[in-house]
Amino acid sequence: MNAPRNSLAIHRIFHPTDFSQDSQVAFVHALKLALVFRAELTIMHVDPDVSPEGFEDFPRIRPTLAQWGLLPESSSKSDVTTPGIRIRKVRALAADAKQAIMHHLSAAPTDPMVLATHKHEGFARWIHHAVAEPVSRTMHVTTLFVPSNVAGFVSRTTGETSLQRVLLPISNQPPSQPAIDAATMLVSQLSAPPVTMTLVHAGEKSAVDTLVLPQKADWSWNQLFGKGDPVEWILAAGAEFDVDVIVMATKGQDSLLDMLRGTTTERVLRGARCPLLAIPAPLI
Repeated sequence: MNAPRNSLAIHRIFHPTDFSQDSQVAFVHALKLALVFRAELTIMHVDPDVSPEGFEDFPRIRPTLAQWGLLPESSSKSDVTTPGIRIRKVRALAADAKQAIMHHLSAAPTDPMVLATHKHEGFARWIHHAVAEPVSRTMHVTTLFVPSNVAGFVSRTTGETSLQRVLLPISNQPPSQPAIDAATMLVSQLSAPPVTMTLVHAGEKSAVDTLVLPQKADWSWNQLFGKGDPVEWILAAGAEFDVDVIVMATKGQDSLLDMLRGTTTERVLRGARCPLLAIPAPLI
């Protein structure tokens, strides 16, 4: 079987955060990806209402690595690079988090961005459409969205991953193959078999015969065909199969977080019980 044609490459991870409790789940996902792929992790503090005091101590990278058994409890800040990762911390000053994020993404190509999603305090104030829509539409960045009210596929206490059940919504437009390739690469690096990949063909009939489904030992591919509201089918399948992540392609103009516009990606994100990896059309 041929290797995935457009596999997701992870070299530089960008994690904007307000350092709130709700953002911690997303942080451990960003840190785990950096460890597995030996990638550079840039953490941007984006909440202008939080004092810069203690900025260097958050998020708690060194204690987290020690808790995961990757550093001794007595380690120093300089030991953080020992597991093979590079950490950068930057601060978005004043109230213009949007411009700071877009400037960073323009200057430093990112793959992927890792965002916490929550509806109330902290992060939601700037992840709202006033920031998210222009950032996503202009920058076209692959993004891992991690809802604050779920455990995700990375354990906060041990750093172990659970990524064995993947849901892939399938459609003709945007093409779904890059999402399949990205999911294959991600699961291959982060999980051990058995693995179940479930394709949900929602809406119009998609070109099933053209999809390349990599065959691996102890991997299975399921396919579901539905009619009606595609979001309902996607969310119902996610709940029924208790999936660990949803991976889906998004249209260019609707990429990432076309929040509050009612796009399929946004509606799935609002109802999902697990992280969602969005692959924007410009990368396809």
